[in-house]
Amino acid sequence: GPKPELVFKRQQLIEAVNSNHLSLPPAPLDDLIDRLGGIHTVSEMTGRAGRIVRLNDDGFRYSKRSVCTNTKEKKFGLSLASLEDNTERLNVVEKSKFMDGTKKVAIISDAASTGISLHAAMGCKSCDRR
Repeated sequence: GPKPELVFKRQQLIEAVNSNHLSLPPAPLDDLIDRLGGIHTVSEMTGRAGRIVRLNDDGFRYSKRSVCTNTKEKKFGLSLASLEDNTERLNVVEKSKFMDGTKKVAIISDAASTGISLHAAMGCKSCDRR
């Protein structure tokens, strides 16, 4: 069976995380997004379902990447068949925000790069230099 001292240590870690006394640094991608202006400035096109975002100067918290689908009730999330579909749709929304000029920086990973072009084109709202 489980060793009592390990069960105790596990419980201590869970309590530390739940009480917010444990301060962990953000992942490198989250740190880069934060340094480039945060989620309102940076379009993230990846396969990630969540990310670590800054809470003013009080540290960071985990947040699911989501799209507002019902602005009347301000509920967030997607009601698609799978997480992969959710991420794909979110990446399309993020791409649009970058191409429109709403977000000035785009970060794209291999997981999202297939078929996506971020070149300034005549048909997009923002023809800013990229």
